[in-house]
Amino acid sequence: MSQASLFDISQKLVKIIETKDAERVRHWSKVLEKQKNPMVTVEVFALIRRQLAQKDENLNLWFQTIYFEEYNPEVKKLWLDFVDLCSLSLEEKTQIG
Repeated sequence: MSQASLFDISQKLVKIIETKDAERVRHWSKVLEKQKNPMVTVEVFALIRRQLAQKDENLNLWFQTIYFEEYNPEVKKLWLDFVDLCSLSLEEKTQIG
């Protein structure tokens, strides 16, 4: 999947998150997690976090609360650490491509 496609998907999901409709966010979070390629999930999640952090950090935290509500804190921390590491690679890709 191209970087442009990933960015478009993340923008659409950010718009859903901005509605603060927890049920819709839960639904699309589950859809995101069921991707055949887990790196697509990681890249889209990283892009969502980056966009939300630029717009509204409280909304970013709200999204993470919804996204990780079924996970224990250790898994959440590991996932966020992994996404942060992948974000560095993603930033390089977007600068190169």
